[in-house]
Parts: sequence; structure tokens; C-alpha cells
Amino acid sequence: MVERKLSPDGKSEWTGSEWVPVGTEVHHAPGANVYTQQKIVDSVIMGNLTSQTIVQNSPEDMAKAMVLALEQIGFVGNVQNSKPSNQQMSNVQNLLKAGDKLNSQGIKIQGSTDLKLGNAARLTGRYQGAMEHYQRALKTFREESNRSGEADALLNIGYLALNQGDVPGAYVNFQDAQAMKLELGEKNGEADVILAMANLALSGNEYEQAQNLFSQALEIKESHADENGVAIALNGLGNILESKKEYEGAQLHYRQCLIIKRKQKDLEGEAIILANLSTVAERLGNMSDAQRLTNESVAIKRQIGDRRGEAFSNIQLADQAKQRGDFVEAERLYKMALKMKKKLSDLRGQSDTLNLLGVFFEEQDQFVEAERYFNESLDIMRQLGDRQGEGIAQFNIGNTLLYRHQFEDAQEKFELSLRLAKTVNDHEGHSDALIQLAAIAEQGQDIQRRQTLLTEAAAVLRQNNLPVTGWLQENGF
Repeated sequence: MVERKLSPDGKSEWTGSEWVPVGTEVHHAPGANVYTQQKIVDSVIMGNLTSQTIVQNSPEDMAKAMVLALEQIGFVGNVQNSKPSNQQMSNVQNLLKAGDKLNSQGIKIQGSTDLKLGNAARLTGRYQGAMEHYQRALKTFREESNRSGEADALLNIGYLALNQGDVPGAYVNFQDAQAMKLELGEKNGEADVILAMANLALSGNEYEQAQNLFSQALEIKESHADENGVAIALNGLGNILESKKEYEGAQLHYRQCLIIKRKQKDLEGEAIILANLSTVAERLGNMSDAQRLTNESVAIKRQIGDRRGEAFSNIQLADQAKQRGDFVEAERLYKMALKMKKKLSDLRGQSDTLNLLGVFFEEQDQFVEAERYFNESLDIMRQLGDRQGEGIAQFNIGNTLLYRHQFEDAQEKFELSLRLAKTVNDHEGHSDALIQLAAIAEQGQDIQRRQTLLTEAAAVLRQNNLPVTGWLQENGF
């Protein structure tokens, strides 16, 4: 008989084939510990995750099975940037529970597995759990003198900091990771850090720097035939070109990315890129292409059960219907998207859709109806504690009052929006509020104040690396 080993927490014993509660008598039929071909259905993992996976009853084999399951749902490398789909979400949650269970029993998990679990936690918004996995991986790699793994852990810790708005923290970790990759001569790993730096630059609206970094990473990833990295770089470049209104260049990059996503059979990624291509086609005035691409994206999202993605596509279709003048269809699709967001309990998504409905009615001079939707959005933003979202809602309400010549009430809303924008460093919101306050000054014949406010609005954008476009540019500010 195998001598039982007590787990560090004193709650479980190792029988030679599995961990059981202390004091439990377990009897196995002969041969119960052999490898079997079956689905992983375990009380720890709680669900059918992969099929035809070799498993055993030992905790070590459970850890291996977790790695295979993570890889099957897309967590392949040590750095992960794309979110799991809704269909994958429950499996991710179960795997995180499995990792916690194994750790509580004192079972050593490989650093690379902890990184994958950390990525799964981060990409599903479980930031505290993600940090625990990353820190444990970092400790493991340092104990093993694994500098490459240590760099990967620092890189992911940096991404976590970026997700939480800690730009200085992200920068420090990215820098340390880059120094290690350079020291080791790992060019492909260095490209992972360059992609991280590109995303960091993008978050600060430093478009030229971000574009240069994505281009550097793309060249390295192509030379290493790293298709996943190439796709990330292409999509990043497409996003930047789209933001710069260079739509044909964005379209080219998105199309190249789409080829890779289809080759990889990444349906979630394919649906996202199709949606991006639809937006670009819309900007180029190719409305029939835009609608076709959106419908293709919707079909994939329905196939994989991505209800959030489907709601987003309904909004795209509503925008397209509005542009071709079919306002009845546009209203129907916006309201359908709102209904889906409510079913998903997606408060942020509800707020965004309410804003779109408000704009929709505002454009048709139905200002009372528009204000109602903006106020509903404001209530949700307050509930979420989203100060930027609250500022945007106040700005939109101010517009409905301005259009109805309720200048005093409108000014109050714009001033409140301005204060909120300053608080959260929303520079575009800051500039927009100044422009509308200038419009009210003009109504009161205060031309000097109007000029001062518009000059300040343009300065806010330039000081924060944002382009001065539209009305400000056309009027020499």
C-alpha cells in the first residue's frame, strides 16, 4: 500500500492515484490508474473541455490536462492579447477554479501554465487572480533561473497594469522584459515586447510611435513565421490607419489579417476583422460591401454563440440603415441591440446603445426623446462609477437643451461635462465641451469669450497629441 502524503494545508492525502480528504478510505479496481482516452470530466474542472485527451487520476496529469484545455481554447503562447469568446468563457472559469484547487493542495504548477491561467483571468476581467498567477509564475521562473520565462511574466504583468490604467507601471515592466529579451538574443520574444510598447503608445494617442512599433514587430514576426504575432501587428496597424482616416491602407491590413484568421480557423478573430472591414467600407462609401461584411460577421457570431458580438453587429447594421435613410429599420436594430445588452446584463453596452439611440433621435430633431435616452445612459454611468461616461452623457444632454435654445440649462450641463472630462483626462471631451460653451457665448454676443474658448479647445488637443480637425481646423484654430 502506498504511504499517504499529507497536503500542505492538511486537508488532503495522496493515495498514489489521487488526492482525497483526510481520513477517506478509497478502493480502486485493478488497472484503474492506466491512461484512458476520454473527455476531461472532473469534479475540479467541472465540464467537458476537450475531447480525446489523455488523462490520469494524478494531480500532475490534471495539470497537463489543464494546459491542453487552455491551448484548445486559444491560450497557446506565453503572451495573450485576444479575449476568449462567450462560448469559451465558461471553460475559462472552470480552468481558473482548477488552478486554484491544485494550488491550494500544494501542487506545483509550471510557470508557463501559471502564465496561461493568468492570461485567462486577465482577459476575463479577473485582475486580482491574474496578478496572483503572474507573480507565482515570476517566482517560479526566477527560482529556475529561466530569464526568458521571467521576461514573459514581466510582459504580462505590464499588460495587466495597462488594462488597469497604470501606464507608468506598464512601461517599467515592458522595459525590463525588453532588456531581458535583448540580453538573450530572442528576437521573436523582443517583438512581443515591441507589440506591447505599441499598444502602450496607442493608449496615449501617440499614433506615429505606435505605427512605427507595430511595423517593427510585423517585420520580426514575419521573419519568424509567427502568424499570431503577424495578425496582431496587422490589426494594430489597421486600427491606427483607420483612426488617421487612411481607410484604403486600413482595409489592406485588415484583409491580410483576415487571411491569417481564416487559415487559423479563428472564428472569433475572423468575425472581429470582418466587422472592422465593414466599418472601413462604410467610411469609403461602399455601403453594399459594408452591409455584406457585417452580415458575414453576424453569421459567425451566431454560429459561435457570441451574443455580445451579435449585438455589436446589430448596431453596425443600424448605422448602415440610418445612412441609407431607412430610419424605421435603424430604430428597430438599435432597440434590438439594446434588448440583447439587457439580457446579457451588460450595463456598459446598454449605456453605449442608449447613447446611440439618443443621437439617432437627436438627428431627427426629436430632442425630448433623445434627452430621455441620454438620461438613462447617465443613470447607468453613475451606477458604474464611470466619470468619463457620465461626462459624455451630460454633454449629450447639454446638446438637446442647446438645440431647444435653453441656453442657461445647456451651459450648466456643458460646464459639468467639462469638469468631469478634466478629472479623467478625457482631452477630446474637454475640447468638445469648450466648443459648445463657445457656441453659447456666441448666442450671448460675447465674441471675445467665444474666441478664447475656441483657442483653448484647439490647444488642449495639440498639447495631448490629438489632431485638430473638423470645424476647428476649418475656422483656423
